[in-house]
Amino acid sequence: MRPPCELVQREYLPILRAELARKLKERGFSQNEIAQNIGVTQAAVSKYLNQPSSKTRLTQLVSSPVTTLVDMITDKSSSSDQIVKEVCSTCMRLRIGSEICRLHKVQIPSLSKANCSICSELLGGNEPSFSEHLQVLDEMFEALSIIENSETFKLVIPQVRANLVACDESAETTSDVVGIPGRITLVGGKAKATESPRFDASHHTANLLIQVKTSWPGICSCLCISGRDDVIKASDDIGLVVVSISDSTSDVQSIASAFASEVTKKNFKIPIALHVPGGIGVEPILYLFGATAIDLGHLSDSISRALVNV
Repeated sequence: MRPPCELVQREYLPILRAELARKLKERGFSQNEIAQNIGVTQAAVSKYLNQPSSKTRLTQLVSSPVTTLVDMITDKSSSSDQIVKEVCSTCMRLRIGSEICRLHKVQIPSLSKANCSICSELLGGNEPSFSEHLQVLDEMFEALSIIENSETFKLVIPQVRANLVACDESAETTSDVVGIPGRITLVGGKAKATESPRFDASHHTANLLIQVKTSWPGICSCLCISGRDDVIKASDDIGLVVVSISDSTSDVQSIASAFASEVTKKNFKIPIALHVPGGIGVEPILYLFGATAIDLGHLSDSISRALVNV
């Protein structure tokens, strides 16, 4: 088991860094400045500058991205993630039927015999699970944008803070669910996600989504907001169906079971909301369920705007 990542670590990154160090030196950068900009030690930069430039095909292929990276570093107009994106996109291109792919097959001849196209399938968007995960993640970022730009979402954030989770139809465990690490809180009077969304970042809300999804497959997203009486009234005012359970609880299995019992009594459509009443040490929560995170972003904004008029 020798993946192409070994070649990337052993061949691509050292060549890229060595060529980048040389070009930055030509632009007048000191060894310490070069080290800071490419994320290595000054000793490593010294080694790169003192070793002869390799004359391989890989060296030729990184020439163009190195020029781009030097310009990005020199003009200081590019952020760290843009620089990393340039490095990674070059690597991906070299893995899809290009030099890293060729070198990998030279080192492991059985890959050629098998007509290996793994990188092309995974990085070229032909792997369904990857594409679906990417779509869910993109939708989460769009939903967060809706929430963070809302002037009124702050009115529905519970004391335990809000959380938004989403998955695709094939999700089976919380590791298949995207959530917000640290939840959505208030910063300067506006809603703000403390960190970027990522998979397996939520336990309680993600677990609830998986439990509910088993009885209602069309549901692929959940957002928890305050379950105060005025929030429930605002939800009713915009025509949202709110299902209430009788007992206060924070147990996921109990909430999911009660919800499943209630929704089977009528032919409800999504989006739909589940109200869990408060109790001793338990805050009332309203769980919004929908098909996508974007749907719930818009729905929560509508509820919070209606709350102003309650």
